[in-house]
Amino acid sequence: MSVSYGQIVMEEGSLKLANVVTVSRGVLIVPILLLESYHHLGYAIAVYLAASTTDLIDGWVARQSGRASEYGARLDAIVDNFFSVAILFFLLLSYPDVASRHWMALAVLFGGPLLYLLASWLLTGKLMMFHFWSAKAGALLLFALWPVLYLTVWEGVIGLAAAVVGISRIEQIAFILRGGTNLDAPHMFATVGEP
Repeated sequence: MSVSYGQIVMEEGSLKLANVVTVSRGVLIVPILLLESYHHLGYAIAVYLAASTTDLIDGWVARQSGRASEYGARLDAIVDNFFSVAILFFLLLSYPDVASRHWMALAVLFGGPLLYLLASWLLTGKLMMFHFWSAKAGALLLFALWPVLYLTVWEGVIGLAAAVVGISRIEQIAFILRGGTNLDAPHMFATVGEP
């Protein structure tokens, strides 16, 4: 069964602007990679920053229009995961030698979330995407990683981002093991169960 672009951005028979904004983040991966491959790193970073901004805008648009939905939240999470994997490619295209120096941090940053999703599915039968503060901080650091590295040349940001993302995933597993299911819980010490 194939799904068209129209089916993704339409909800309840009408265009949902928040979904269009979300999908644009994924679509912008292609021009970023093209700009990078033609050595237009500054332009690639500019498009990347615009794409990253859509992660803040889509939820705001959904809430302002009164059209926030579970479908939109799932779509946002799926596009975020694709975009997160693309960040690894952006980094490696710009700084090919970073992988040899920071392979463990990169494994935590990009492999850790995949292992977490597998663990959450094995433990609960669902893919659990909690909105913990640590997860938000980890996402911010992950999305800021490439531009910060480009602007500052400080490779320590890779280890910092990996530490926060790793701790966040451990925190989420601990919450699941306590019986936690509330995706909007702020941290692992929140009340267990649905709100």
